[in-house]
Amino acid sequence: MSDSFSTDESPLSDAVRSQASGPPSALRWFFVINGLSCCVLIGAWVAFGMRGGDSSDSKPFASGADTIEEDDNNGRPKVLKIEMKWSEAGIADFELTERSGRVVHKSDLEGHPWVVSFIFTNCAGPCAKVSAAMRRLQDEFFKDTDLRLVTITVDPERDQPMELSKYAAGYEADSERWLFLTDPTGQKDKIYPMINGSFLMRVEEATGAMREPGYEFIHTNNVLLVDEHGVVQGKWLSTDEAEFSQLRRELKKRLKKVQNGS
Repeated sequence: MSDSFSTDESPLSDAVRSQASGPPSALRWFFVINGLSCCVLIGAWVAFGMRGGDSSDSKPFASGADTIEEDDNNGRPKVLKIEMKWSEAGIADFELTERSGRVVHKSDLEGHPWVVSFIFTNCAGPCAKVSAAMRRLQDEFFKDTDLRLVTITVDPERDQPMELSKYAAGYEADSERWLFLTDPTGQKDKIYPMINGSFLMRVEEATGAMREPGYEFIHTNNVLLVDEHGVVQGKWLSTDEAEFSQLRRELKKRLKKVQNGS
């Protein structure tokens, strides 16, 4: 017992103290390197876990049909960008009903550049941000240009003209130049093929565990610029400030071109 608690210093302790006061030993380097490696691994694990947590906890809203998420060979997520190729002939003709009750066709927008967005009024996700971005375009461009805005519901069954009127009033939407469109029959067979086929954007009903109140529809948060001939010129993520700024710059060029008659 006395040996176990002895305060006498042994030759081994002398050697250890001597090494500690001198140049680092191989053993010390071993611990230093392993400690740093552990820190790097823990940091990477935390970062990856946080990213994965954000992804799994996010609600089911798509950024559009232009991106595909898949795993690379190491099991890490990656996003592949796909070039969008909208028809040079323009979007297909359509017949939808505005919140005022009047019927709107593609021809009613000819001669005016317009920006289109997709929302539903019971949305608990980013639809409000999308509509707020459209309101910013109204405030910036309606005074001095001939821009039009179009918002199309992805939930025509519930979003009839009365509901769209209430929603539009919340954004002080111009009754003549910011249109809110739906199908008065409540069917999706006019709206979904248009979004998927002409605008090349994703829209579908959520199912299973993904379907929660306020998150019943999977759709894009992109807004698209359509020129005065009905041809899509591009898409921009309305909830991303950098992309939204790019849209504003493109709008200024497009509207100036139309005003100059070129």
